[in-house]
Amino acid sequence: MNIEEIKKGETETLEFKREFPSKDSKLLKTIVAFSNGKGGRVVFGVDDKTLEVFGIDNGKVFKFMDSLANMISDSIQPQINPRITFETIEDKTIVITEILPGQNQPYYLKAEGSLDGVYIRVATTTRKAEREKIKELVLWGEGKSYDKLFERHAPANENAVKNLCQVVGKYSQKRSVKLENMLGWGLLKEENGKLLPSVAYRLLAENDLHFARIQCGVFKGTDKVFFLDSKEFDGPIYEQIENAYNFILQHINIGAEIKGLYRKDIPEIPVEVIRELIVNAVMHRNYLAHSNIQVCIFDDRIEITNPGGLYGGLTMEKMLSGISSIRNELVADVFLKMGIVEKWGTGIKRIRELCKESGLNEVVYSADEEFFTATIYRTRKSTKSSPKSSPKSSPKVPQKISDGALKTFEELKKNPGATSADIAEVIGLTSRAVKKHFAVLKELGLIEYVGGKKNGYWIIKDGV
Repeated sequence: MNIEEIKKGETETLEFKREFPSKDSKLLKTIVAFSNGKGGRVVFGVDDKTLEVFGIDNGKVFKFMDSLANMISDSIQPQINPRITFETIEDKTIVITEILPGQNQPYYLKAEGSLDGVYIRVATTTRKAEREKIKELVLWGEGKSYDKLFERHAPANENAVKNLCQVVGKYSQKRSVKLENMLGWGLLKEENGKLLPSVAYRLLAENDLHFARIQCGVFKGTDKVFFLDSKEFDGPIYEQIENAYNFILQHINIGAEIKGLYRKDIPEIPVEVIRELIVNAVMHRNYLAHSNIQVCIFDDRIEITNPGGLYGGLTMEKMLSGISSIRNELVADVFLKMGIVEKWGTGIKRIRELCKESGLNEVVYSADEEFFTATIYRTRKSTKSSPKSSPKSSPKVPQKISDGALKTFEELKKNPGATSADIAEVIGLTSRAVKKHFAVLKELGLIEYVGGKKNGYWIIKDGV
């Protein structure tokens, strides 16, 4: 500890106290919160507002340290063993109490009990933990992963089991995945002649967890004031990844690179970066939390936020260096088998390299105990870009165009992924008539179709 560190002020893992408090429950709550999180330090002899060093009376330092150790021992359960030391700063003695991340979480105040006395750190504040967070702390303390649990639930449907076997086999490009595999992986277990589903199985099959969804929104400008488009995706989590990925692609700019006779579409953000960030959010989110994953698209950036901060004592520095701590071990294992992820702990490095190659700024990550957010800033330098439908794109429509073609064009601007049947239903024409309008608009150079029949979409051309 030095004066420069003190002058920076309090942080998520550092608090200052001017003097020894008498039965200060606020201090004890902070120590409990440090034990339930990344650990931290409480420094005595420094004013938390002015950051002035007052120090502790040299003749009372050892008595001070003994009293502090006794207060912590008498008030907190399970037992905490803080490291209490003293240092000299500007010829004044300060006492430093270092709390390590606890291995027997959750820790709580004895006086308030194991349900009401659990506290966590959120940024620089200490808050009472919600029931869902307490359950996660209990599981962490017991070395268990929530997605591996078999909660009280109806037996797995035979057809749903077969379908998931087919899906996993298709993704992993193996010839067959059988019930025996599902049992061996821990997705299912047999009990009294019935197949009981784990939480991971439920997420991958019918997904009946109410908050296991992805909410996507497009906003005008740079804040959450005006919605331009929104979708909420539920169902199996691997489908949610694909749906959220396609939603983003429909609302970002697409450039073009011409090589010989061939045109290659180039999104302003590498598709691998988009997919990796969504997969990370789905794989590492806290499924006990009563919140959904949110994908927010602004004019200048995209934010992907998932419930649940960094897990298992992982720090931001360790995460950025490639170290990972997996919250949902079974989901992560199945994703690995399906080829949705390649290797654990390699995604952050790959994202950094792709952003550098594309001339983008690095993704900015932020986290507290409740949420984790990845922010990628969008590039604005694109002379060859052909943006898809977005509030920034206002193509000039020729005056000599039929009313039906104009209505078709307007609907495509709203939904570039719409089929002729979708638009026909909205504007009151036949699907065949809409297809003719597609041909006219394409001939005029207003639209262009990209991709296959099942997953393709229309590009709305700019500057026409």
